Amino acid sequence: MTDATGRSFLSYRRTRSVEASLLIAAQHDHGIPTWQDQRDLNEVPTGDELRRILEDRLTANALLWITPDIEASDVIRKIEVPGIHRRVRADDGFFLIPVCAGGIDYQRAGEVVDQQLSIDNLSEWNLRKVSADPIGKDEAAQIALYVLGRRIQAVHRQLDPALPLQITLHTRARPAFQLGTALMLDWSGRFSGRETDPATWEQTLLPALHKVASALRLHGGGRRIIASGLPSISAATALGVAFLAQSDQPISWSQYTPGRPDQLWTIDVEREPAGFTYKTTERDISGRDLAVLVSVAEDVEPAFSQTAKDALPAFRAVTRVFHPEHRRFDITSPNKAADVATTVIEAIRAAREIYRPMGTIHLFMAVPVGLAMLIGQGLNTFGDVQTYEHIPTDGVGCYRAAARLLPSA
Repeated sequence: MTDATGRSFLSYRRTRSVEASLLIAAQHDHGIPTWQDQRDLNEVPTGDELRRILEDRLTANALLWITPDIEASDVIRKIEVPGIHRRVRADDGFFLIPVCAGGIDYQRAGEVVDQQLSIDNLSEWNLRKVSADPIGKDEAAQIALYVLGRRIQAVHRQLDPALPLQITLHTRARPAFQLGTALMLDWSGRFSGRETDPATWEQTLLPALHKVASALRLHGGGRRIIASGLPSISAATALGVAFLAQSDQPISWSQYTPGRPDQLWTIDVEREPAGFTYKTTERDISGRDLAVLVSVAEDVEPAFSQTAKDALPAFRAVTRVFHPEHRRFDITSPNKAADVATTVIEAIRAAREIYRPMGTIHLFMAVPVGLAMLIGQGLNTFGDVQTYEHIPTDGVGCYRAAARLLPSA
């Protein structure tokens, strides 16, 4: 039986390696773990290893990139295509997404692939076609969506009805493959350290996250989602915005803290007072934006003060959320996490009531990533929210702009 949480196999001609890289990256953006020959092929005879991978139940699907030049590839025609064909015929959960690319038409696609996969077969499997030659990142993202929807459906069918969908989000390092994980959003290739550029956020990562959330709602059967991983603070906040508290898709964060078992942090639990308070100070009467400093794991104030002023707008006011007795506070329960997240939202709402009109909300946070997700879930009534990432330039560091979120869009 195919394990639906396995890898996506990419079959392509190496003359199309640039397109292959785009397809691999787009699948990673959308949470689909992949297998690609140039990166994952072991130092063993190629044919034997390809046959083993295609027979492996942990290979969940195949993406067949049909271009005119595969007609000259014995590896694709005599090894990969027959292996894919056998898996599809087994009817055990493995699925194929064939795509016509490189300017090829449907009839020609059936000819160049192999007689075992006639054009009728390909049509039965919902043969896709892209007109751009070569493709760009937008076309690659669209192909990833085809795989994404089929994958979630397959996982949902296999999973016990009482179990949640597991997803992970990583920005700092490429994660190891984890069997049993429905989606592994691997954004590490888009990041350098803690940062990526605004265009990558706006054009690639945030749209991918929106599509992932939509696909989970559409195909996930209403299952609760449990998220985990090693994301940046801004990425975790963006995840929360993708699953706002008022949405019909419940989500929890599996929070790891050294020395105690993982805890499921969620916004919809009863609050337990954690002792946090907030204070808002007026700054520039001509300003329209609000700076929100959330100090939990560390005091945000020194790095905020050291952030270059020309990188920040004129703030109408600055709201500080802090614990009056602890510079660093250990959140010991999901209920306290919900209390801190709700306190942050209450602080923003109170500041907006006093200092209207407001423009963008700027979030400067030193918090556990699970708390960042919960805060993101509570931002539904606000407009633009600019997140920031702490950069350790020296002992204090500074903040640089990261994802710009639109919770009310």
